[in-house]
Amino acid sequence: MNDLNVIHADILASARDHGEPMQGKGQGELHLIEDGAVAIRNGVIACAGPTKQVLRDAGEDAPTIDGTGCTVLPGLVESHSHPVFSGNRHHEYGMRIKGLSGRAIRKSGGGIWSTILNTRNAPDQALMDNALNAFQNILAGGAATLEVKSGYGLTTGQELRLLRILNQAATQTPLDIVITFLGAHIAPQDGPSPETYAAEVRDEMLPKVMAQGIAQFHDITCETGDFSADLAADLLAASRKAGMPARVHADASAHSFGWRTAVEGGAVSADHLTYTPDSEIRDLGPCRTIATLLPIAEQFYLDNRRANGRLFIETGVPVAIATDFCSSFQATSLTLTIAMACSWFRLTPAEAVIGATLNAAYALGLQQNKGSLDRGKHGDLTILSCSHPDEIATRIGAPLVRQVVSRGKVIFNSPSFRP
Repeated sequence: MNDLNVIHADILASARDHGEPMQGKGQGELHLIEDGAVAIRNGVIACAGPTKQVLRDAGEDAPTIDGTGCTVLPGLVESHSHPVFSGNRHHEYGMRIKGLSGRAIRKSGGGIWSTILNTRNAPDQALMDNALNAFQNILAGGAATLEVKSGYGLTTGQELRLLRILNQAATQTPLDIVITFLGAHIAPQDGPSPETYAAEVRDEMLPKVMAQGIAQFHDITCETGDFSADLAADLLAASRKAGMPARVHADASAHSFGWRTAVEGGAVSADHLTYTPDSEIRDLGPCRTIATLLPIAEQFYLDNRRANGRLFIETGVPVAIATDFCSSFQATSLTLTIAMACSWFRLTPAEAVIGATLNAAYALGLQQNKGSLDRGKHGDLTILSCSHPDEIATRIGAPLVRQVVSRGKVIFNSPSFRP
C-alpha cells in the first residue's frame, strides 16, 4: 500500500487536466499553490492543495516528506528517447563543429548507420545493461515516466530483438516505460531501397510487433533522403488500420512535409520539427497532434534554424518537450531540457513545464494517469530543490532533482539529500 504525504512545499505546480492537451494560451496556465501538499493513497492522488486543507481531508497518518524549500511538480514525462544501442559517437560532435553535415558524416561511415552495425553485433546483455544505465540516469534527471524506441536494428529480426530487450529492461526499473516500434528510422545502407524497406516495415514488421504485443506505439521517420511524405503516409495508414497509434520523426534535417504528413495522418505526435515552415504551421492551424520539440538535439546538431515553438503555441498546437536521448548524444536531464526549451524556443517556464508533464503525457496516451496532480491519477511527483518553477530556467546546471516519486513510492533520492 503506497501511501505518502508531501507537505509544506514552497510551490505545488501543475496544469489542470480538462480532458485535452494544453494549447494556445492554456499552455502557460500552470496552477501554483503556496505551502502546497499532495496526499497519495494506494498509489494514486487523493488530494492536492494547501497543506492545511490536504492534511484535514486526507489525514496525517501516512509516511511524510517535508517539501519546505521545494517545488513539487507532477512526475516528469520523458516522451522521446532511443536508449537501446551499442557504440559511442562522441567524436562526431567535433566533426560537426568543423562543418560536416549529418549526411556527410553518415556517408563517411558514421552517424546512425554506424550505431546500427554496432548494435546488431552487440550481445543482448550488453544492450540490456546500456538501456538500464540510461534509465537510471534519466530517472536522476527527474523523469518518472519514459518512452523508449527501437530503431537501431533495421531488419525484422533485429527490431523484434530490440523490442524484446526493451520489454525485459522495463521489468527491471522503477520508471514507467512506454515502448515504441521505430522500424522506419532511416533508410538502410546495406541494400534495400527506402520503398522496399518501408514495405517490409508495413507488411512484415508491424504485423509481427502487433501480434507479439511488444510495443504501444509505431514511430515513422518522414525525412528527405530516408522516407518521403508518401512513404510515411502509407505507414501511418497501415498503423491506423492495425489499430496502433503512431508518431512521426518530422522535418529534423530539412523540410520534408513531415508536420503536414503527421497531422493529416492522425499521428499522436510529431517530433523534432526543426525545419517545419511557418507557412505550414499556419496553414494546418490548431490540431490535436502534439508538437514534441527537442531543444538539446537542435543545439547538438548545430542546425541553422530552430523549431518555431512560439508559433506552434500561438497557432493553438499543443507542445511537448523531450530530451531525445540517443546514440549521438546522451541527454538525460529533463529539467535541463525544460530550461533549454525556455531560452532556445522562447517558451515561458510554465509552458515548458506543461510540455514535460501534461502534454507529454498526452503524447504517450497516458493522460488518464499521468501529467497532472488531479485526483485519481498516479501518485507521481518530481520534487525539486528550488522555491519556484521559474528557477528551473535560471539555475542552469544546479542539481535540482531532490526526489522522484512513482505511485506513492520514492524511486530516486538525490545523493546530496538526507531525508
